[in-house]
Amino acid sequence: MRARLLPTALTAVAVLAVMAVGGLRLTSAGATSPLPRISFIGGEDGSLLVHGTYPTISTVCVRHTQPILHARFTGTVEVGKTSDGKLFVIGQLPFEDYLRGIAEVPRTWPMEALKAQAVAARSYAIAHMSYPDPTGAALGYQLCATDACQVYRGLGVADGPYGNRWRAAVDQTAGQVLLYGGRPADTLYFSTSNGHTVPNDQVFGTAPVPYLRSVTENDDGGSPLSHWGVQIPLGDLTRFLEASGDWSSGPITAVRTSGTGVIVAGKEKGALKTLDLSGFRNEVNYWSHCLDPSSYPGTNTSNGTGLPQSIPSKWFSMSTQGTTAVLTGRGWGHGVGMVQWGAEGKAARGLSYQQILEAYYGGLRPQGFAEPSQIRVGIAVGLQSVEVAPNGPVTVSGAEVERGPWVLTGGSKLRISRIGALPRYITAGRLTAPPHAQVGRRFQATLVLPQLSVVRLVVRAGGSDVALTRSTTYQPGTVPITGSVPKSLPSGSYPIQAIVSDGIDIVRTGSGRVVVSGGPSPSPSPSPGPPSPSPKPPPAALAARSGSRAPLAIALGSAGLVVLGAAGAIILLRRRRRPGTERSGKPIPASTPGDTTPPGGS
Repeated sequence: MRARLLPTALTAVAVLAVMAVGGLRLTSAGATSPLPRISFIGGEDGSLLVHGTYPTISTVCVRHTQPILHARFTGTVEVGKTSDGKLFVIGQLPFEDYLRGIAEVPRTWPMEALKAQAVAARSYAIAHMSYPDPTGAALGYQLCATDACQVYRGLGVADGPYGNRWRAAVDQTAGQVLLYGGRPADTLYFSTSNGHTVPNDQVFGTAPVPYLRSVTENDDGGSPLSHWGVQIPLGDLTRFLEASGDWSSGPITAVRTSGTGVIVAGKEKGALKTLDLSGFRNEVNYWSHCLDPSSYPGTNTSNGTGLPQSIPSKWFSMSTQGTTAVLTGRGWGHGVGMVQWGAEGKAARGLSYQQILEAYYGGLRPQGFAEPSQIRVGIAVGLQSVEVAPNGPVTVSGAEVERGPWVLTGGSKLRISRIGALPRYITAGRLTAPPHAQVGRRFQATLVLPQLSVVRLVVRAGGSDVALTRSTTYQPGTVPITGSVPKSLPSGSYPIQAIVSDGIDIVRTGSGRVVVSGGPSPSPSPSPGPPSPSPKPPPAALAARSGSRAPLAIALGSAGLVVLGAAGAIILLRRRRRPGTERSGKPIPASTPGDTTPPGGS
């Protein structure tokens, strides 16, 4: 097969990555020297907006989409440079905050399904933290942030639309995991089945695990991929397989499945070839979207919905009808463990999250477990530049910096400098507010909202935001917003705005004015007195100006949201798939010192 152009890989890295997190210790064998890094440590109520760009690659693909990283995180964001000059981003944060940022299922699902997912994600994370992939072992992180592990998107989930529901599921199951042999189970999961789950040994070739056996699935019919159909013209199929290097015998005239293979026949005499079914699927998925993105992935002929991949799973049969290959199949994902759409279906018919988990994991039920306090997550590798903008207090370690935002670049040296506002990918819309409001009484405003967002109304008083509503998710369109003025707000005239966010970008509408009545009288201004002498800067500030290498603490007030108007659409990566992404991660190693639990696959 022809070699593909993949995202920039890490070259040989000489790094000593030793860390202790929640009692787990990681050390990269053979490491000799540390990599340069700069850390941004957010305050307790702050966050960090991160925007990363990747090198442009040469590709034969039509309309190649240049990936970006655009996300918001709590905790510490660490940016480092590998020996090839590329940048990587690692997040370190409290373990439960990590779980609140997991993006694996729709947050509008029934609460019991969300709780089942939260326990499965918690168990999976703890089970895998001790076994980072080779890149994680070299750079010093424990789990990746893509569907190769579990999809982690930070505040884009926790503070994004309907994020309150997912946070509630995580919080209400805090400390609960599935245990096998006294240790967290390898709780694999996937989107949609073909009518049953598959034992781990049949998918990953690892030793059989008692809690990852085959179970019948009757509850995932709500998935748009429960049944699917695909039609691919034979001319297109010829192009795709020629591009992959799997076919070189002219026009294809017929295709059909046979066991675990695909038999391809051509017009030329003797043109006949059997391809591995999984390999055939992978090549068609890649080259169809690469060469004809306007047509592929196509439409599910079973229900008219869009497909996530041209061939969603390996569970299909195929035949030829005229000049078209017709595929009929079921499911999406690797097939092992909990079926996420099945969990949704079970919750819809009244099962508790404990019962859902028990049904998929061999009777295991949630138990209390001392989870780690912190986790290190590999957010991205192979970046060309990384921009960081703080919202709230931040401490910068590893470089002498002025007030941000900042841009970091690689090459021969890790460099950092100041920049302006980061890009943003949402719009605030237009707010129409009443001219008058009375303390203790409700009022209604109208917001024309361009996209699904979390919105709250505020007035500016004394340089701070005073909330008139709670943060609430609204669909795009013209939406009525009902608020009330807190009794503590003095009577007077105030600017009123809507703060709009997708959890990543935070933007504000233009300001109107509202006259508030019925509140306490405004405090009188203090009598003017003699001017105070200008205070001298504290020693820490003097040290920072004079080039001290001590970490610099930079306090950015809420008015200094350099990130307001900055920000995002997140491209994030990862090993598990939501019910909308296929997981392809690797299982825990089959032989692990001191591990008495039979390994699973992921």
